[in-house]
This record gives sequence, structure tokens and C-alpha cells, in this order.
Amino acid sequence: MTHGTDKQAAALYTARGEALLEISQRRLEHFARGLAKTLALVRQGAVTERESRQIEAQFKQAESETEIRKLELAETLITGKEPNDGLSAPLVDGRDFVTERMATQRLPMQRRLELANDQARRNQELVDAGVASARELKSARAEVVSVEEELAGLEKRIALRKSFLTGERSAADVELRGMRFAAIAARETAVRQVEVLAEQHKRFTLLSERGAVSLSELQAAETELRTVESHLELADLELRILQQKIEDASEK
Repeated sequence: MTHGTDKQAAALYTARGEALLEISQRRLEHFARGLAKTLALVRQGAVTERESRQIEAQFKQAESETEIRKLELAETLITGKEPNDGLSAPLVDGRDFVTERMATQRLPMQRRLELANDQARRNQELVDAGVASARELKSARAEVVSVEEELAGLEKRIALRKSFLTGERSAADVELRGMRFAAIAARETAVRQVEVLAEQHKRFTLLSERGAVSLSELQAAETELRTVESHLELADLELRILQQKIEDASEK
């Protein structure tokens, strides 16, 4: 690759990074205006604090995304390349952009967890009062677990990154372990989907026997269930392969 081509590529990556940053900044401004309006309505008693926390969570997410775009652009301006989010990526002028970007994701995740816990508590109250179903409560609790797992996965990736930078683990080891974390998360998601769709298929089967659900609807529910079951099987296979590769790498 010629020097001229390098400069063209760097200019392209920079222009792309600047565009993505501008888009995220506009989104942040949009959510900032929405949050300000919502807080004003809260003070007037027209909107509940629970609703305002949902808007605040959207604002925090947009704020995090904007900070990530800034970090990506800063890295590109130094390297002339696309940002590298690999757990084994080298430092850039002594700066760890990878960890910085991951760390910015903490706060919006924590906000989402607070909201999920709040909704689960609210659903429990409604179930206790007899005005909500156990299914709604189960769904709310599943959301709590999902966000908790997502946050735990982020912390594990940050710890893996640190173990690479300190020389505790090799590049291959941290990348494989990072892939395994992602595969575990995908498997857990598939498990929850199978549980939900299996329950739905069971309900549709009973309704079909009563003539309340058509055969085509029942078949569609069965197809959807079989699809997520196949996703679960693939996730199990991926985990076995990654575990074996991690063990093989540790023996070298």
C-alpha cells in the first residue's frame, strides 16, 4: 500500500468518525431536550418520577455513545486507522482506548438495571394486588437477569483486558476468553427464549384443541420454537469449541 493510499484511507476513517460523532451528538441533544421537558412535567406533577427515570436512562445511553464516538475519533486521528476494540489491541501513544470505551458503558447499564429492578418490584406489587399476571412478573425478572448478565460480562471483559496489559494472559488467551463470554451470553439468551416459546407453544396447543387457535398459528409457534432450539444447540457447540481451544492454548 502506498503512502498516498494510506493518507486517503486515514482521511476516509476520520471523515467517518466525525460523521458518527456528529450524529451521536445530535441524538444526545434530542434526549437532553426530552429530559429537560420531562423533568419540568415532573415538577408540575404531570409525569411520574418512574417515567422521568426512563427518559434519563435514554439520555445516559446517548451520552455514553457520544463519549465512545469521541474516543474512537481520537484514536483514529492518532493511528489513521479504524478504532481497534480487540481485547489484545496495543496501547495507542500509551493510552488504553479499549478500556476507556468499555468503561463508558457502565453507567447506562447501571441505569437500565435500576429501571429493570424498579419494574420488577412494581410488577410484584401488581401481582400481589391481583391486577397483573405471573407471566408479566416473570418477564420483568428475566429483564433484570439479562441486564445483570450484560453488566457482569462487561466487567469480565475489562478484567480480561487488564490481564493482557499486565502480561498475565496472552493475546490469544484473552481473545478466546472474550469470545467465550459472548458465547455464554448468547446461550443464556437462547435458553430464555426457548423457555418463553416452549410455554407459548404449550398454551397454543391447548387453545388449538379448543378451536381457539388455528392450525397455521400452532405450526408457526412450533417453527419459532424449533428455530430457537437450534440456536441453543449451535451456542452449545460454539462453547465446546471455544473451551477446547482455550485448553489447547493453555497447554502450549
